[in-house]
Amino acid sequence: MAVETGAVQDVIHAPVDKIVDALLDFESHPDWQGHIRSSRVLERDGEGRGVLVEEEIDAKVRRVRIVCRYTYDLPHRLEWHQVEGDLRSISCAYTFTPRPDGTTLVAVDLRFEVGFFVPGPVKKVIRDQALRTSLRELRGRVEG
Repeated sequence: MAVETGAVQDVIHAPVDKIVDALLDFESHPDWQGHIRSSRVLERDGEGRGVLVEEEIDAKVRRVRIVCRYTYDLPHRLEWHQVEGDLRSISCAYTFTPRPDGTTLVAVDLRFEVGFFVPGPVKKVIRDQALRTSLRELRGRVEG
C-alpha cells in the first residue's frame, strides 16, 4: 500500500501564539475539528504541553484510534507522528511563518498509510478533504 502525501497552506489572521494555543488545547479538538471524536493527553512535557495524545478519528470509511507523539520547535514548527494505532502510519507537520501585518502563513504537510484496503481515489478524496478541512477549522477557531 502506498504512502499518501499532501500539503496545504493559507494565511490565518492571528499571531503564531494564538494558533499554537488552539492546536495544543487537545481536549477541545472534538469541539472544533469535525473529524475528531475524542482527544486525550496521555503524557505532558515539562512545559505542560501534550507530547503523547490519543485521538479517535472519523476517517469516513471507518473510525480509527491513533496515539501520536508531538515534537516542538516553537514558534516555527510543530510535528506529530503515530506511535500506536489503527493506521499503518500517519504524520503531520505545521509550519508557521509570521507576517508583518500580524497574520501567519500556516503550512500543513500530511503523510499517511492506512494499512487496510481503501480504493485509491477514495484515499485521495479523504486526504484532500482532511487537509482543507483541518486548516479551515483551525482558521475558524482562532479567527472566530
